[in-house]
Amino acid sequence: MRELAARAEQLADAIEALRRQLSRGEDTLRRTGYRLDDAAGWIRQAAQDLQATASDMARLAALPTDACTLPWGVCPEHGNTLATSGGVTACKSAGCRRAWGYNRDTVPCAEPVTHRLIDAGGVETLVCDGHAVAARDQLVGARLEPLTP
Repeated sequence: MRELAARAEQLADAIEALRRQLSRGEDTLRRTGYRLDDAAGWIRQAAQDLQATASDMARLAALPTDACTLPWGVCPEHGNTLATSGGVTACKSAGCRRAWGYNRDTVPCAEPVTHRLIDAGGVETLVCDGHAVAARDQLVGARLEPLTP
């Protein structure tokens, strides 16, 4: 994935070099390169998306064996209070200054398991502190049992 991103960056550089070359040519040539700035920008965006995907994949590969079993992240202290913008996720709970440099709410939770959650239908799930907070706030009829270390 990272190799593809590097190749995309090289392609964007080559497109920009071609645009510079055309801009030094005669008037007819100068006018033909007007799309190249956009093309280079799109390819650079593709390279950034490839890099971000590679980072997400690395996070998945590095999940601890005792990680929470839910497929989305939360604030470890405040629960389901995350907001993501521009690839940065932050807790929106008043006074919390936690932030992560990736879309934490779209990747599996990496926090350690601390509770057994039993929903109203009897389904059991192992969750972290943050998901336990969210369950208390959002699930009717659910029970939480702290796990003993």
